[in-house]
Amino acid sequence: MRDLIELIYRLPWARLQASPVWNVILPPGTKMARLFSLVQESADLTEEGIAHQIYGTREALPRLRSLKNKTKERLLRAIFLLAPDEIGFSDRQEAYYECQRRWALALMLSHKELFSVAVEQLELVLRHAQHFEFTELAMSIALHLKRHYRIFMGNTQKYRYYQQLYRDYRALWLLENEAEERYADAINALAHTTASQGELMRIVEKHFRQVEPYLKTHTSFRLHLNGRLLHILVHSSRHDYQTVAKLCEDALTFFQSKPFRSCLPLQVFYYQLTVAYIHLRDFGRGRAVLQQHSNLYIQGSFNWYKVQELHFLLATHTQHYDEAFDVCQSVLREENFLKQPPQIRDTWKVYEAYAQLLACTRRADRLPNPQFRISKLINDLSSSPRERREIHIPLFIAQMLFLILNKRYDAAIDRIDALSKYTDRYVRKNERFRSNCFLKMLLQIPKAAFHRRVAMRKAQYYRNMLSQMPVEIANRSSEIEIIPYEDLWEMVLDMLPQERPSYLSKKARRQD
Repeated sequence: MRDLIELIYRLPWARLQASPVWNVILPPGTKMARLFSLVQESADLTEEGIAHQIYGTREALPRLRSLKNKTKERLLRAIFLLAPDEIGFSDRQEAYYECQRRWALALMLSHKELFSVAVEQLELVLRHAQHFEFTELAMSIALHLKRHYRIFMGNTQKYRYYQQLYRDYRALWLLENEAEERYADAINALAHTTASQGELMRIVEKHFRQVEPYLKTHTSFRLHLNGRLLHILVHSSRHDYQTVAKLCEDALTFFQSKPFRSCLPLQVFYYQLTVAYIHLRDFGRGRAVLQQHSNLYIQGSFNWYKVQELHFLLATHTQHYDEAFDVCQSVLREENFLKQPPQIRDTWKVYEAYAQLLACTRRADRLPNPQFRISKLINDLSSSPRERREIHIPLFIAQMLFLILNKRYDAAIDRIDALSKYTDRYVRKNERFRSNCFLKMLLQIPKAAFHRRVAMRKAQYYRNMLSQMPVEIANRSSEIEIIPYEDLWEMVLDMLPQERPSYLSKKARRQD
């Protein structure tokens, strides 16, 4: 059902729904129209719930799946009726959309042996493909024209021209593919390997050194997009964010100098530039980038939510807690928030927990929500347990902090017992070094009988270890520190009493 939900939520159907054409796409009163309305009204309905509403029984899943496929096929065909500007295409995206349409049209004409019209269309599309740097499309058209002038026209001059053009584009296409594959391999290594930090840096640098010469001899859009991202990865793996910021600015200058507009590289490199400013704790420049280029992201779109995540993290990592609270509240009030995929909603629910924690501890000069309960938030998470692993550590930490804040020490000890097993089983030094350190610091709190000075002394060893590794934002989403652990530890200490609490239960006293 996820594929149908994405089709319905990610595309602007409103104009078509208001036109008579919609009644042809999904005739009124049909089960297809009913299915579309149900999904549009709520993305949280289960297949069983939808089957019950449409067929009157939850046992009709095979019939529902058949209906879903028919509805999806109708919507896929109707996509061509949406205007490119409605979907939010940039100039280059609109050109790609139109070039692909005309390419398909030219192939149909050629198949019907309408060669003169077909060639006219192919040469027109080729000029556009060259201007907008659609390498693969230009290569395919050159190959088709090469065959046409060799087999059907016997025009040796044009045959040789398109033969050379095909060879040039094929060579460039192979370089683009290599750059893309090496960038993907580097990302995969950073995300999944258990190698040491030094080994990871060598892997990433090796990939870039293979691509670097191509960047000096070619100006290809796709080659530079992946090659420059790979270059940024080299320096971010070294935690050299001054250089990362400079590379992002160079990349933005390069793509803005193209004779066409494309939002993709601007979105990508402004995003990376903001990540660099978070690490550099440069709130002013990071905020300026987010505000000046907010028009690149359609409000309520997937990318818009990801950029708001950066805005929130920029504020929490620079101790602009009022702004962090306000960003979180504005996202939660976004009209289509509840229609977002579970991972987006759950990420922001966890951010909400930290925003409320900031308000409760008076770090943020905002009123906390008196109805907020961390236990209710956990119960309301909509993603599956497997998907939830990405937010497990920050969610666990938030739960612990609320228990300490509310002086529920026995419950905190129960969670600490689970934490001890979790760190032994899942947290390894290579993969989650900073989280490992911070979780070990939390383990010292019940051992100190929730006494501030004792907890500080017992945790100092792990606090020193924590300072040996910089904060990482970009590579592993499960490792994102919503609030840097150094700052979070100061908050924890402020929650603890100056002296050992006299009202500790026997269970809590036994931990001492």
